[in-house]
Formats: sequence, structure tokens, C-alpha cells
Amino acid sequence: MKKLVAIIIFALVFGNISVAKDLSGIKIYINPGHGGFHNGGADTVYNADGSVYLVKGNDRNVPTINFEPLDTNGFWESRANLIKSLELKRLLENAGATVAISRVLNREEDDKPLRVIGEEANAFGADAFISVHSNAAGERARVNYFLNLYNHDASGLGKNEVNMAFGRHQATMSISYLMDNDITVWSPRIIVSEDKPFLGYSLGVLRHLDVPGFLVEGTFHDYRPETHRLLNVDYVKLSAWNMYRFYCDYFGADQPATGVVSGAVKDSRRIMDHLRYHNWIKGSHDMYTPINGATITLIDNDGNIVDSYITDDNYNGVFVFWNVKPGKYTVKMEADGYETERKSVKVEAAKMCDFVQMLYNPDYIEPKLATGMFNRNAVSLKTNHLEGYKYRLDFELLKDIENGVITITNGKDTLKEFALEAKTKGQVSQVIDLTGVKGKNLFWEINQAK
Repeated sequence: MKKLVAIIIFALVFGNISVAKDLSGIKIYINPGHGGFHNGGADTVYNADGSVYLVKGNDRNVPTINFEPLDTNGFWESRANLIKSLELKRLLENAGATVAISRVLNREEDDKPLRVIGEEANAFGADAFISVHSNAAGERARVNYFLNLYNHDASGLGKNEVNMAFGRHQATMSISYLMDNDITVWSPRIIVSEDKPFLGYSLGVLRHLDVPGFLVEGTFHDYRPETHRLLNVDYVKLSAWNMYRFYCDYFGADQPATGVVSGAVKDSRRIMDHLRYHNWIKGSHDMYTPINGATITLIDNDGNIVDSYITDDNYNGVFVFWNVKPGKYTVKMEADGYETERKSVKVEAAKMCDFVQMLYNPDYIEPKLATGMFNRNAVSLKTNHLEGYKYRLDFELLKDIENGVITITNGKDTLKEFALEAKTKGQVSQVIDLTGVKGKNLFWEINQAK
């Protein structure tokens, strides 16, 4: 009888204890897209009959404020993809998953043919395949939307329908995790699509895939504020952490026991006017200058310093604190010439606590006319104050213009327009007088007259 009572008590006390579940037994294949700092490499795309549809540049480099074109220390999609992928591999393996990866170095010789990558994932018997990329639309597009692509046997190769359905499900379910990023500025568009109906062709890396999987484009690396953020390794790794949380959810594993505090600090009034930062989204925080060299301190609820971070010199203002225990904290933000800001935050397990903080510089005098607005008619817009309310505007027309107009705006409303006589493509200078126009930090842009 005593033995029976002991068994019942044991069952009551321990029966509801949940057993920790990791990713043991799960196989994931990671493909860091592109590779090798090779701006003219071949990326073969196929028609349904197997013939070559297109050959295009394999890697993408974008010059930034600190890095000239083709500088291997600057932004390359291949490097950012590899950083994300290696961090995802580390997180997954720490959780017990078995991981294969198509490359671990950023060398041209390691960039395998796309068909080989798909065949390797099939032979590996992957439960999930992910091809890691970032997107591009041309800097004049001024967009930063989210895109996942999957393949559903668009090429008629007789794929496993169940696995292809799982791939579509993964591509859809991962969105809420991959877009958990309030540091960037998202365009109001989300696309999850089969590759061929969306692109007009089947992606080479997905075409021969016969296991569940998809390609994630992530953010747009030619949206210049994002280009500069992608120079920060911690910011890049946030994508890996979000993808890792998705896989934990998808395969029923335990989520991380800690959270992440991340964000960016920017000048509250100084408009970013560098020619390599001109395609910011109007009205967003990306209009404003990120603060280099700011000191960010994470302080717990008892007033103890947990960690500190100094923002880099690449004009992103990004800071990240990893493995933060759940609880209440204060984020202290300091920079030379700026008033110190403190923000109270609550950290939750497996959650991202991210924000953008604007800092005030009391000594900064806002100009009446700020930078020109990058658009499809003109680039390289420079504002030069002459005297009084007179300004010389320098810009490069991308095409001949018959009836042009210089529009002065506060970012939302048109305040004044100046007629621009017929001009030919190329460098143009124009003097304007803003006497009587109210407001500061006004913008200007070149348009066709209506």
C-alpha cells in the first residue's frame, strides 16, 4: 500500500513536468547565396525545358560612405549572406540540429553551381532548406519590402508534392519572425510566392530541390540606409536569430530563454544628405543622420551595468545586446554634443526588443533648405547656400527634360515650385530664392511639370 501511495505521489508531482525539446534529429541545409566578391560571376537561370534563360552577375557590391566601389571591406551581398548563414548554423547546432552548409568561406571557388547545391540538399535528406539572400531593385526604386520565394515543381521535374507543400508552408510561416525588425524601414508590401509565376523563371537554386525549402530575400541591400546597416555584423546576425526562432517554432523545439535588445540612435533634426545615402524613404526615420560613436549602456532594474556598446563608424547607429535575461532594464544613450536619453524596456524570453531613438543636439542649427530628394529624374543633388534666402542647386539630370519644375516640400506638403526651363541630360545648376517660404529642413526635388 505504501508503495502504491508513493507511485501516485510521484505521478502527481512529476507527471506534468515538461521535457525540454531541442532540434535533435532535424536536418537543415543552409545556402549562403552568391560568393566570392565576384561582381561579374555567372548565375544560370533555366527555362522549363532546361535551356538557359539568363546569365547575370553573381555577387552584388554597393558603395557606401566609407567604402568605394568593389572595396572588399565594404558591402557585398555574399559576405552578409555568409554572416547570417554561419550564425544560423551555430544556433541550430547548439540546439541539436544537424546542419549542412554550401560554403563557409567567401571565395569564388567555394561558390558551388546552383544545381549541385540542390542535389546536395536532396542527398542530405534535409527537413528544411534555406537559401539566404538580400534583395535589390535599383537605388532609384526606393523600396525595402519583404520577399520569400519557393518552388512548386514549376519546371515539371516530378517533385515530391508533399515536400513542396512543406516548403511553401515554411516560406509563409517564417514571415512574422523574419520581419521582426523595427530598426529598418519596411515598404508596405509582403510577397510570398512560387518563383516562376513571380519572376517568370525558376530559380536555379530551387529548381532541382526535392526537399522542403525556400529562398529568403530579406531586406533590400541597395536601399542605402539598409546598406549601411548591413555593414554592422550584429545587425546582420539579427536575421539569423529570427530565422532560428522560426525553426524552433516550426519543429516544436524550445525557444531561447533570453531575449535581445537592439536599436539605432539618430540625430533628431539633421537630414542625411550624403550622395550615397540619398534614397531614404520620405517621412521615415531613415531621413535622419545615424550617430557614429555613441555609447549605449544596458542597465538592469537594480541599477547595475549589464553591458555597453559603441556604435560603429558606418552611419547606421546600430547597437545590439545579446542573451539578455528577461526583466526590466534601462537603455542609456549618450553621444558627444547630444543630450543623454534613457529608455525603459521590458525584455522577454525569445523576443526582440528593438527601437530607434532620436537624440537632440542643442547646438545644431537647422538649415532652411536641406538635401535634394533623390528621384527618377535626377541624382547627385547638392544644396549650396549662397546668401540670405538664395541657394544654388546642383544636380545631374538622368534624361532630357522639357517642362521641369523644382518642388520645395516639407516632406509632406508642397510649399513652392520654381519653373525649370528645358534642360538636356547631364549636370545642371539652378539658383532659387526662398524668401517668404516658411519652415526649416525643407526638401527639394526635380519633377516634370504637370
